[in-house]
Amino acid sequence: MDPRQPVIVGVHATEQALSLPHRTAADLALEAARQAVADAGLTPADVDGAQLDWPGPGGAADDGSSWARLFGGELRWTSDAMMDNAGVRGLLKASAAVRAGYADTVVVGGCRLVSRGPDNNPVGAGRPLEFTDVWGAYVVPQFALVAARHMHEFGTTPRQLAEVAAVIRNNGSKNPEAMMYGRGPYTAESVLASRMISAPLRLLDCCIVGEGGAAFVVTTAERAVDLPHSPVAVLAGSMEYRQAAYVNPALYREVGQIGRAAAERSYARAGVCARDIGVFSLYDSNSFEVIRQLETLGLCAEGEGGPLAAGGAITPDGSHPVNPDGGCLSYAWNGTQQLTLRVIEAVRQLRGTAVNQVPGTELAVVANAGSGAQHYEMCVLGRACR
Repeated sequence: MDPRQPVIVGVHATEQALSLPHRTAADLALEAARQAVADAGLTPADVDGAQLDWPGPGGAADDGSSWARLFGGELRWTSDAMMDNAGVRGLLKASAAVRAGYADTVVVGGCRLVSRGPDNNPVGAGRPLEFTDVWGAYVVPQFALVAARHMHEFGTTPRQLAEVAAVIRNNGSKNPEAMMYGRGPYTAESVLASRMISAPLRLLDCCIVGEGGAAFVVTTAERAVDLPHSPVAVLAGSMEYRQAAYVNPALYREVGQIGRAAAERSYARAGVCARDIGVFSLYDSNSFEVIRQLETLGLCAEGEGGPLAAGGAITPDGSHPVNPDGGCLSYAWNGTQQLTLRVIEAVRQLRGTAVNQVPGTELAVVANAGSGAQHYEMCVLGRACR
């Protein structure tokens, strides 16, 4: 293996809950970063790159270089942008920095206390969006627009959406870390009986919202040789953007297939195909997005995602397991760091340490965001040889 091959060597998810009144943003961010470094078998002084939310107090608000004093050494790589500090986007940028030699060990992550302060708004709210605010089009209606058109074009049914929601919510019901632990079992009927939020999306079709933090550590394959966990290699990845998130209504003809090109590029670079993937750790802000991604990720043709999902393919023992940890529908949605949780679940599956472990997982796909958000980031991860 290339000695500068980027690999993930440490992960940590803090507690996740609807509200964490006994925690501060600084407390959660510090736990996420420090424990991810400890999980990697490293010390804070080993870190020379910080793509981490800086919540303060102290330092400068949203300035990643504030982490230098916390790690106790010189940082050679930082990031200040919220989305660059989380999930696949953060992973790909940290991996690029590691491969290029700009840094050797980068921590990605942070936290959000979404029930307090300026984050107490739906995604896309709190800043002027002149072509959507006037209609009250927050995130759920944006995704609902795409779902409704897909249903009209291809005959996708509310029950197919409900089957997706039931599977992923039941995964989380079995996960002690999940916000919805022990709350199942869910059935398609119970999802369909929940109240409508934005047609065709019902309450149990939509993700939960809570608080918490998460982080992971990226370093080189060479550095990972003497670390405690088997490294997880970042084999390939790609991004796809149509415009800034939520600034205009999401139209199926523009975003219905967003992610397909990114998937094709990623598979080609990794030398794999969709059916080689053992686990899919996907952005599931709602049940329809899983159906749509089954199509764009190459597991079926456009319009066939509903029957595929409802037929059992996405269960932990199905042909294409999706979000065994419970995803955003049941494990946690905690601001941008829910994107980081998708990376962490894939790493745990590849390590063989996940709660709802899929046996024999050798490859995983992680994907963030989707049609309503009008952007997509994905990567292919695999077990790395020491």
